[in-house]
Amino acid sequence: VVSALAAAQSAYFLAQAERTLARATDAVALKARSAAVCDTYANQGARSAAILPFTSALSAFCAAATAAIVELPWLESLAAMGGGGSVVAQALLVSIFPTLSSLFAAAASVSKARCEVDAEAAVQAASTLALEYETIEGKSANTGLLGWLGGDGRDEKDPVLRPWRGVAELIRLTAQSGWKTFVPRVRNVMRPLLFGIRRMAITRWLLRKRNKDNDEDAGNNSAEGPPQTDAVPGIA
Repeated sequence: VVSALAAAQSAYFLAQAERTLARATDAVALKARSAAVCDTYANQGARSAAILPFTSALSAFCAAATAAIVELPWLESLAAMGGGGSVVAQALLVSIFPTLSSLFAAAASVSKARCEVDAEAAVQAASTLALEYETIEGKSANTGLLGWLGGDGRDEKDPVLRPWRGVAELIRLTAQSGWKTFVPRVRNVMRPLLFGIRRMAITRWLLRKRNKDNDEDAGNNSAEGPPQTDAVPGIA
């Protein structure tokens, strides 16, 4: 009896130790996933920020080109031509580079917004690295029997591993997969059997109907009696 109790106690503490090790491994994996997500968003933000110097250089080029156009005698040459076409050409020549500069600035603002979004996502992902595993689990986590079983009524999207809940989920998936495999096999086996039973039932019904029709015909013939024959008149 003592040996059996000792073996049961050893198995219990072994299961409890394995549960703690599983939660520790899950905590390490959760930290690694958070670090990977943070690194992904950081790299995405770096890609979005890589084009900002180029757009700034293009805006500076447009500003310098506008100043060069104003200083060079091109506008005076166009004004000397006279007419409405020269005025339109002057307006286009003066406004083309400022327009391009504004477009480059808009593109830079969009890239900056992307960088801000990626930076915020990286910060949110990195915030989980500083939290303890129990803090991620929740301050009001049940540490009693329900907490040990993982049945404290928390959301199914909880990132913290619940060993018993995980085992129950694996059993459910196994049963569901087995049922999906079992049903087609039973259907394939039962389909010919049901078809044969149906065929036999239809055949028996047809035989009964034929026998019934034959019995009705025989009854009608017996009720009418033997056929009447006309008498042949004698020869005088």
